[in-house]
Formats: sequence, structure tokens, C-alpha cells
Amino acid sequence: MKLPKAQDVNFDIDRYLNRFIPPSQLHRLPYPIARFLGYRRSPEQDAGNLLAAFWSFVGTFCGLAVVAAVFNSSPSIQQDHPPALIASFGATAILEYNAIRASLGQPRNSIIGHTLSAIIGVGVTKLFRLRSNFESLRWVAGAVSCGAASSVMLITNTVHPPGGASAVLAAVLPQVTDMGWSFVPLVLLGSVLMLLVGLVSNNIQRQFPVFWWTPDDLRNAREADLERLSDAQRATEPRLEGETVVRDEDILTITGSCVAVPGGLSLNPKEAELLEALRDRLRGMHSPGQQLHHSMISSTDCTMTRSHTTNSQSGLSENGDSFGEKILVMETFGGS
Repeated sequence: MKLPKAQDVNFDIDRYLNRFIPPSQLHRLPYPIARFLGYRRSPEQDAGNLLAAFWSFVGTFCGLAVVAAVFNSSPSIQQDHPPALIASFGATAILEYNAIRASLGQPRNSIIGHTLSAIIGVGVTKLFRLRSNFESLRWVAGAVSCGAASSVMLITNTVHPPGGASAVLAAVLPQVTDMGWSFVPLVLLGSVLMLLVGLVSNNIQRQFPVFWWTPDDLRNAREADLERLSDAQRATEPRLEGETVVRDEDILTITGSCVAVPGGLSLNPKEAELLEALRDRLRGMHSPGQQLHHSMISSTDCTMTRSHTTNSQSGLSENGDSFGEKILVMETFGGS
């Protein structure tokens, strides 16, 4: 087997995760609440740069102030002697309160990407600390941590540039290194607090977030999966001998085994009887001894087959009414 070229290999984790992620339900919430979660009934026009600059300042100040206040006023946090404010949150503030439409600052990226980077930074640093000359290798640990965090964020579709800074801080800043694994929940808490501030300040005259998990329409993705599953099931269903499937909605087909009419064509009883009579005539041309008159055919002699282009069922009833949106296929067993 020929292996693909390296530049042609692409792994999209969302292909596997999105099938388990439900579509957005924000539209079901009361609108005043849904609005501050980023939902809009209609697309909202971007604010001018002067207004955006004002709200960017307000959001950045409030976000960092809230994080610093929580960190410095909590005895349980202070027992680990963290820095007054983790520097990477400054970069997060620019993305979440300034470039609010950038995918790098959306909730999935800012929370998951930042937290994964902190985990990698602490883990790599602990491995390097096993060496007696760790102090002379801090810069190596920082480079490895940032590189590994960058790769993991790319593969998981959670790229958040401040996460790289957090990974480096875990290795090169002694105060953070001494915190160990306590640094990870601190990053997670700070990311959540900044997101909460952003939901308020960014939704007064702007819109944030643009998406929570992915910009793709998860509803359409799930419907596409169901359609592919339905097609696969139909492909494995046993087919009756002589079955005919008609796809063209503008063609009326009569054979010795079936009658097919477009779904939008309405027939009266006389027209239906005429079509059945023509079908019996065609069958009689090949099997004269088995010809059936249309008056002898009951409703149990016919079966309706689904069109392969739709999930709805179409057919012709005895009163001549047609229903469904696609092609009607009616098959007779009486003389076959």
C-alpha cells in the first residue's frame, strides 16, 4: 500500500467530536439571557473602532481586575504564593476584549487551549526538574513546553496564543515552577473569570462569542450523518426482484411490473384505473396466460418503495390521490 505524502495528511479532531456535540440551544433561552451568551436573532453590524476601543478598555480593565482580585484575596490561592497576576492573561485580554471575532479568543480556545498548555508546561518542567542541573536547563524546558503546547493546541483545534506564554512561564519563572500542578487550576479559573467578564462587556454593543465550540453548523452535520446512515441502511436492505426506482420527477413510467408517476401529479380514480389497465396490457404482452385485470388487484397486491433521494415515502392510493414529495413507485406481485 502506497503511503500518502506528509503534506497530504490532515487530522481533523472535530470530525470525531462534533457528532457528540449537540447543536446550540441558545435560541430556546429567554432572549435577554441568550443575548449575553452571544445569540442574536439577526446578524449584528460591527461597532465602529472608537466604540470598540472604549469597550475593549472597559473589558480589559474589568477582566484583569477581577482575576487579580480573586487571586489576591483568596487564602487558598495565596498559600501557593502565585504571582499577583499571570502575565499570559494580558494576551488573553487582547483576544477576548479587542479581537472578539477572532477564533483564537473564542471560549473553546481560551479555556481548553490555555488549560492544556498549562498542563503541558507543568508536566514538561517536572520532567526536567529530575535532573540535577535543572537551573541551567530552564530555557530548554521553556522551549520544549511551548513547542509541545503549540502542537497539541493545533491538533485539538484550540489554538490560543497566550497558552504558549503560560507553558513558558511554568518552566522559566521560579515562582510559577514552585507552584507545580496548582498552576493548572489557577489558569483554568482565570480563563473562566475573563470569559464571564467578556460575556457582559462584549455583548452590550457588540457580539461575543461568535461560537462556543465550532463555527460549523452542528445541526446540519448531524443531519448529514443521519442521511449517510439511512443511505447505508437502504443499501443493505434486500431488494425485490424486478423492483424499479424512478428518479426523474418529470417522467411518468409504465412497465409490466410497476407504475411510476411524479409525486406532484394528482390522479383521479379513472386515471388511476387507466394506468393500471395499461400496466396489465404490457404484462399480458409477455405473459398472456397471467394477465390480470385491474379490477382484480387489491391494495394488498401492491407495495410502495422509497425513493433513494428522500426520506419520505411516496405512493398511489386506491382513490387516486398522490402524496409525498418525490417519485411514486408501485409494484405488483399478482402476475410476476
